[in-house]
Amino acid sequence: MNAETKVLLLYIRVGLAVLSARLVLLIALALTFVLFCWAMYLPDYPRIAAATIFAVLVFLPATRIDAKMSKDRAVISPTEANNG
Repeated sequence: MNAETKVLLLYIRVGLAVLSARLVLLIALALTFVLFCWAMYLPDYPRIAAATIFAVLVFLPATRIDAKMSKDRAVISPTEANNG
């Protein structure tokens, strides 16, 4: 492989890493929204508890992944992730 191909593959790899981190956050947000809509349709404690537990368990790994990214590309800064 020549140098231009290596640079192109590097850009593609970095782009996919950024896209995948953002995609995880977007999917987590969408699934949490749908689950809370389901919970509010016929609200009772087990549905609300399930939606809350799901939201916490989904967003903890997603925010950790986002905090590991560089500061200029992260949605949540590493200091916010460590404090919250």
